[in-house]
Amino acid sequence: MMACSEEFLNRQPEDALSPGAFYKNQAQVKASLVGCYKVLQSIYNQTDFPLVPELMSDDGKDRFRTDVWQTFKKTNADSRINIWVNNYKMIANVNTLLGVIETYKAKDAAEEKQILAYKSEAMFLRALAYFNLVRIYGDVPLVSKSFTDLNTAFGIGRTPVAEVYSKLIVPDLEFAAANALKKSELKGEEARASKGAALTMLGKVYLTLNNHAKAAEVLKRLVEDNEAGTYALLPNYQDVFSSTNKFHAESIFEVNFNVAAGQPSYWFRWVNNDVGLIWGVSGATNLLVEHNLMREFVNSGESIRYKTTVDSGYIASSTIPIQAWVIKHCPPPAQLKPFNNTGTDNNWVVTRYADALLMYAEALLALGRKEDAAKYVNMVRVRGKVPPITAAGLDLDAILHERRMELAFEGHRYFDLVRTGKAIPVITKALMTPLDYDTNIAISGPISEEQLILPIPVAEIEKDQTLPQNSGY
Repeated sequence: MMACSEEFLNRQPEDALSPGAFYKNQAQVKASLVGCYKVLQSIYNQTDFPLVPELMSDDGKDRFRTDVWQTFKKTNADSRINIWVNNYKMIANVNTLLGVIETYKAKDAAEEKQILAYKSEAMFLRALAYFNLVRIYGDVPLVSKSFTDLNTAFGIGRTPVAEVYSKLIVPDLEFAAANALKKSELKGEEARASKGAALTMLGKVYLTLNNHAKAAEVLKRLVEDNEAGTYALLPNYQDVFSSTNKFHAESIFEVNFNVAAGQPSYWFRWVNNDVGLIWGVSGATNLLVEHNLMREFVNSGESIRYKTTVDSGYIASSTIPIQAWVIKHCPPPAQLKPFNNTGTDNNWVVTRYADALLMYAEALLALGRKEDAAKYVNMVRVRGKVPPITAAGLDLDAILHERRMELAFEGHRYFDLVRTGKAIPVITKALMTPLDYDTNIAISGPISEEQLILPIPVAEIEKDQTLPQNSGY
């Protein structure tokens, strides 16, 4: 302790930006941007953001199908405060950085281009954080500037969702789409947000707003015009999730994890399996696979995507035929033991080209362009080794099925159901239909619309009385 220097003891955490920092060059601005990115590993972790929407979807379940996420019986104690805190932490870091960039004077045109790219990436991250927040909590405080007086951070109140979209999320993503670098310009730094990431997320935002014309317009720039460079589906579906094959041609935006850098991934710890449940073995109440999802894979003639998503399906013992285990983002269960303490290099894939193709198809379908929509759906189906679909057979349910098969356990299913107005009937049916080993009926009637979003964290309301609680909580 005596040997520690005062400089070491006074260091800021690597994911926090010091408002007193003195930014004199491009490298220092970039270092601040890294601090913004660092928070992504806290947002996308196995216990918070993707886990909760997966448990609330019809893809994932808790151990006994009885907890509040599964049954939609949340109270104001079930707010998952880390989702709120971590997304706002990234927003605060971005606001600090943008304040620095506003007064930064680039020394030449090359540096000016880089600073503009940093600004674009920061705005992408801020838009992503707010997109997460409004889909989880509804109306939230809108903050786009750093606070010079922390007392002014209270009393802002909650901004309507529509305003958060129109005043920040859409403008930030439009700016990023216009000014971010292409993925090909980020050699060795592909974890940064590219023009492709901005276009894809903007398309997802417009779909969420049911603005199919704008969604198609934006996604056309990505898919047909190649404005962000060339993306492509990998020939082998299994290769998409390999920890040794990051930032490939299909990757659009990933949260990077790296054991060697001291930032390991523990995504394999977010799942449990049915074997332990059936035998009565104790286990963590994490994510398990709903059997209605497994049945849909099988009934649809899926093999490649099923086996890449859910491990084995069957085991040798005839007594217990089902062993469902989510293997996306993690090694096969048989290889997990050596990684239990060290973690892995498996990234979290926020979005990829297959997601963009299916979103584009959905937008085109809504505009009456069924032949064009079928073309992009079939690009995804053919890669998954399933027969192509005809334009006549294509409707919204078919696209939602395709998204479920292709993107299972990648954090999209619940939001897909909510934005298309299908969450209540689809999830209610899944929870009230005994199937395979999911024999208990989890609920007695339709889930409440008010339960589709989480309550505002009580601790935040106690600090700021201008934050009213969501209805029903």
